Amino acid sequence: MQDKKTETELEIGRTLQRLRQERSLTVTELAARAKVSTPMISRIENGHVSPSLGTLQALADALSVSMMALFSHTANAADVHHVQSGNGLPSRRVTNGHAHDYLLLGKHSGPGGSFQSARIRIPKQNPDSLPSYQHEGYVFIYMIEGDAIYGCGSEAFPMTAGDTLSFDAKLPHGVREILTDEIEFITVSTRPQ
Repeated sequence: MQDKKTETELEIGRTLQRLRQERSLTVTELAARAKVSTPMISRIENGHVSPSLGTLQALADALSVSMMALFSHTANAADVHHVQSGNGLPSRRVTNGHAHDYLLLGKHSGPGGSFQSARIRIPKQNPDSLPSYQHEGYVFIYMIEGDAIYGCGSEAFPMTAGDTLSFDAKLPHGVREILTDEIEFITVSTRPQ
């Protein structure tokens, strides 16, 4: 049976290798980014060495993760949110001339970026009061109920129940017009850190 130290070294090695491969990096590329020798990374990935905290921090920085991510076992849940049907964190978005309530369904943030999902209901209102957004990252929208025109850059997309839209959030975007009494949709957005 392996001792605790060896199990920890093996787990760090497996996690390092997984994170490196998820980013499509070779050992040599990671070594150059982290300023750590290629043989050292190979020894860490194979569980043959106990790396210093400085080495682990350099590798974590090169992979854009927290150092603690190297100690996480993928089978253990670290940050999980479960929202049962009809629930969520009641929230309110207020912009100049517009406000709407929504349910925050999930939100995560870390060195690799952030993620947020929400269920939004907006009653029909003057199109001039509907806000526009623009940020880094990506957005996915799933229309649950109602009809609307959603603007994305210079394009306008008719949206009805069951429709989806995904786009680069650098484009100015937002609901341009609500065509029914109200609309309800789920939005998922990501932002880099």
